[in-house]
Amino acid sequence: MHKYKTHVKALRHGGPIEKLLAEMLVKLFGHCDKPVLIAVGGPGGTGKSTLCHDLSVALEGAPVLTLDDYKTAREFRQNQNIYGPHPDANKLSLIREHLVYLKKGIQFDRPVYCSKAGDVRSTAPFLPGRFNILDGEVSTYRDFRDLVDFSIFVDSDWRTQLQTRVLRDVKERGYSRDKAIATFLHSNLREFAEYGAESKKWADLHVHCHDNYRLEVESIAQDHFGVLEGLVPGQVKSICLDGLIVPPCTPFDVDGKIDERAFVEHLEYLSEHGVTRILVNGTTAEFCSLLPAERQVLLGVARRYFPGMILFNTGSDSLCQACEAARWGEDYGADAIVAMAPYYFSGAAEDGLVQFFDTLRKSVAVPMVLYNFARHTGNALTPEILRRVEHIAVKDSSNNAALIPATSCYLAGTSKRVVESMSAGAKGFVSALACCMPDLYVQLETALSAGDTTQALALQDEIKERSGAFVSPNEIAGIKRELSRKISGYPVNMRLPLLGT
Repeated sequence: MHKYKTHVKALRHGGPIEKLLAEMLVKLFGHCDKPVLIAVGGPGGTGKSTLCHDLSVALEGAPVLTLDDYKTAREFRQNQNIYGPHPDANKLSLIREHLVYLKKGIQFDRPVYCSKAGDVRSTAPFLPGRFNILDGEVSTYRDFRDLVDFSIFVDSDWRTQLQTRVLRDVKERGYSRDKAIATFLHSNLREFAEYGAESKKWADLHVHCHDNYRLEVESIAQDHFGVLEGLVPGQVKSICLDGLIVPPCTPFDVDGKIDERAFVEHLEYLSEHGVTRILVNGTTAEFCSLLPAERQVLLGVARRYFPGMILFNTGSDSLCQACEAARWGEDYGADAIVAMAPYYFSGAAEDGLVQFFDTLRKSVAVPMVLYNFARHTGNALTPEILRRVEHIAVKDSSNNAALIPATSCYLAGTSKRVVESMSAGAKGFVSALACCMPDLYVQLETALSAGDTTQALALQDEIKERSGAFVSPNEIAGIKRELSRKISGYPVNMRLPLLGT
């Protein structure tokens, strides 16, 4: 089950996150007369155990059940060439058995793993408390979800994970640096990506660990946002569609394959510069050149590494393919799908387009943003279509001002006339040039939000001046060249018929 999130921008909340979480948990479950189980999961090296310890203190000594004690024997894992996130590396049946006892308030003997021997050599009593914390990579796996009352997924960029794991494994486990790096590659980037990353969409709360180990709430299940907001009124703000949305490019290596490393680095670059919303598989991503499986890869990587709101374009030449893409978006954790008219049968009847969008919208539970790009689809969205189709916003690359009063949220598809569009009634803007100039666009977003038109116009002029040197004749190629200057090793390759010159 995908729990839809409200993405959060922290404004002034600077206190310890564990105290805030403890207050929220008491607010949510203080009335419960049975033990409450809180799972803290996520990849290794993100500070889960530290958070569990601090949260335990904030919850007045809530007991912590450490799942590292439930690992299978080291010899078995080595023979199978598996690492911590792999289901077979953990005694999942025993964990579940003990969690059933915990939920009933029954004491049990938990295993105690001996790191020197590489196996369990003893047990220790575990007495459930009012609140109980489950610490471990597998704590948010689907095997235990029916027993967990509240799940927290702690994440960070891969560099922070690598740094933490290398320092810990070298110091505490006596690994060589090479072995520690190899373990990270297998455990975090392969196994956890395969078996654990999907649990992020199920978690109730996402916490991001910054490179200085500061923890910050990233998003929270929609049902719980009101509780969080009530605890820190005026100190957190939900991230909505209003403002800047960036459509990242798709980086291709020399063989034409997606360069996931470069894509991750671009996502991190955008996030570091204050971008909070992205559109995956947009026109800038050359989406019509991507195979279905490649679109899924990009969305999965984005959900794993980008902490903000993610829109997912379902654009296709058929309804069945668009519906399938919409279901990928829902499964992979997109916050909304973006739907454009099919791009072969131009001049389609209005009733046909309305039924197309209605069918697509009803295929998933996530909200739908309409995408008007008549130059490519041959089917312009009209005010009447907008009035007949349920949607939360319209992204308009046709600059049709007549659509503004027909929708509750008009998103201008422009990079260079943002101020004019916002003055005309747009709530936000999707700007491709922000891929390589996120700092200027975030400043522009801030100026517009503050109503400082003079500053906004000055920033827009600066954007036009800077971009003039690289956007012509092919904007996507120019953006990739500019990104290669700012992100070391970012590839400039494109897929035919586009040329990277």
